[in-house]
Amino acid sequence: MKFVLYGLILFLTIGVTVAREALARFGLETNYLLMALVALVFTALLAHRSLMLVVLVLLLCVVINLPPEMLGGLVIDQDFLIAALIGVVILPMVHKLLMR
Repeated sequence: MKFVLYGLILFLTIGVTVAREALARFGLETNYLLMALVALVFTALLAHRSLMLVVLVLLLCVVINLPPEMLGGLVIDQDFLIAALIGVVILPMVHKLLMR
């Protein structure tokens, strides 16, 4: 039960982070209902994935939320990071559907 609770908190945190950043980048109004729906979708997509994928998504979420000064001299566009994060989450599902 404790593992399930930790997993739920982890996935919802990732989902809310991605939802807030992605909605802001797409120019949509960030109300709580829309953020919760996007968070639920990302949580559902990450529910039964490997630990490596979850760690990669966590690292991308951390890098997305870092201020540009913290990245050293690297200039990374946050739009590319959000696209990479969405790709990392969606590509395993697309691969599984295509390889049936």
